[in-house]
Amino acid sequence: MARRSCASGSSTRSSPESRADGPAALVTRLLYGRPLAEQVNADSARRAALLRERGVTPALAVVSAPGGAAAATYLGRLQRAGTALGVDVREVPLGRDADAGAIGAALDGLGADERTSGVLLLSPLPTGVDLVAVAHRIPHHKDVEGMHPLNVGFLAGGRPRFVPPTAEAVIALLHHYQVPIRGASVTVVGRSAVFGRPLASLLLLEHATVTVAHSQTPDLAAHTKAADIVAIGIGRAGALRGDMLADGAIVVDAGINVTPDGILGDVDATSLHGIAAGYTPVPGGLGAVTTALLLRNVVATAEQLGSG
Repeated sequence: MARRSCASGSSTRSSPESRADGPAALVTRLLYGRPLAEQVNADSARRAALLRERGVTPALAVVSAPGGAAAATYLGRLQRAGTALGVDVREVPLGRDADAGAIGAALDGLGADERTSGVLLLSPLPTGVDLVAVAHRIPHHKDVEGMHPLNVGFLAGGRPRFVPPTAEAVIALLHHYQVPIRGASVTVVGRSAVFGRPLASLLLLEHATVTVAHSQTPDLAAHTKAADIVAIGIGRAGALRGDMLADGAIVVDAGINVTPDGILGDVDATSLHGIAAGYTPVPGGLGAVTTALLLRNVVATAEQLGSG
């Protein structure tokens, strides 16, 4: 397998020791998300300012159930980022006992609301409500997370409109660091609707050879060792180690795990040094890009709706 490369502008750390089966330690680069996020945000802020000059304020409605600490943290981050860009981010709280009908009615109302540019249905949903039961009620023309079946179908058919931002962020970061995707062998670990499945579709559009591994994959290392690029997002700290990789692999970590040691990704980062050519740290990697792309979608929908 050929070693992958990434742009020299990323930060580097080298392993203090050579690998037993190699002549020299590989320099492992940290693929930070902030530089790309700042580029995306600067463009979004410029476009949002032009909209406000026309009397249009990009606005994201976040529909959320009460009681989720992680969801509340995410909402706060979205609101701070939105304020910096000139995008209004407001919460639409659900009742603790809201059922699929009540959630659908709230989504219908936001679809008809001319002041709302984008709609995000935040997980976790109230107990007993499955995303599949309500995703079709998300207004597809304001579906900034790409969860409506129509937008899922457009992506599967090779004509993406709205794409889940976490999956899109993986592709954007790889391009930013000039990591070759065309012809690469890529293993995606995870098959969720917001990460693994849409990412696999995007990678196919980039002409990669894609393997999707998941909780029922019997020998995960067999698939990750065969990959030029590994992208993981399963919510299990330390699930991917350096000894599960080929020399020179690129690793994108979409995992978020709250532990006594702080926020960790799905990758045992220390074990990657001297083996991986580069990886996205957690925190500091994919998250900022995901938020930037989500808010960019809000600005884009405001442009489309404002021109109608």
